[in-house]
Amino acid sequence: MTSAQLQGIGFGLGTAVCQSVYYLFTRRFVLCSGQTPLQLLVVSHVLMGLFSAVLLLVLRPLWLPSWGDVALILAGSISYLAGQLALARVLRDESSSRITPLLGSKIIVLALLSALCLQQHLLPAQWLAVLLSAGAAWLLNESGGRMPATLLVLVSAAVLGYCLSDLSVGVILQQLPADGPPRGLLVAAMFYLMSGIVVLPFVFRREAHVGRIWALALPCALTWFAAMCLLCACFACIGVVFGNIVQATRGLIAVVLGWAVARIGFTHLEVHVSRRVFWRRIAGAVLMLLAVALYLCARA
Repeated sequence: MTSAQLQGIGFGLGTAVCQSVYYLFTRRFVLCSGQTPLQLLVVSHVLMGLFSAVLLLVLRPLWLPSWGDVALILAGSISYLAGQLALARVLRDESSSRITPLLGSKIIVLALLSALCLQQHLLPAQWLAVLLSAGAAWLLNESGGRMPATLLVLVSAAVLGYCLSDLSVGVILQQLPADGPPRGLLVAAMFYLMSGIVVLPFVFRREAHVGRIWALALPCALTWFAAMCLLCACFACIGVVFGNIVQATRGLIAVVLGWAVARIGFTHLEVHVSRRVFWRRIAGAVLMLLAVALYLCARA
């Protein structure tokens, strides 16, 4: 295993941890603020746009995007925002420990799109890893009773939005000098600056001027922006598909974190589940980890 692969896996695991915490903060915002998921989307992305502007000043990039790149970044940002809004809506009604692992189904969609759009052909063992990830997502959906069809549609919309966004990130990364993680940070900053600009007109609504809303949204913005900087650095090291498989370990992290949160009494964020349901979710999350190992072995 090369140092770049180790770096990429480390960044991917960091992404998984930050995202798992973010999902808890998102559920907290929706339940405690009295605001809609759209309001969280607007406020948090204005904050992340500010973070991105500061990061771009620090990085001082020599590369500037063409108009075609700007259009691609805009399309990727809109796809991502649509997915983020759908996910925030789902987290209003379901706990993060159940929803987060389902996002692993993103991997099979992303692998198909990568093969079709980026000519990134996968080996048979890598396709098996993709199918294992999808099977894990199905197992996790069956734990604790099936979700309503409306929520599954919203999860699917989130997955598609994230896939299209990740593909646009992959295309932009291919155009930048191969200098590792800083390249990923640059791409993350460009995408989130664009996302902040897209949502900026909505910030002038009256509800956005309540200080408590910004205070509740700040942990969401910080954890998600950290996750996305780590994710883009991960993509720069090991590619979009493999990066997403490593990121899928967030399912195991979210299950354990959700159990711990419910255990210490924050039952408005996570509900207590039976031992059978807990271990079934653990089994599904472990399948995700096996997919990571299989994909890595196939690349060796």
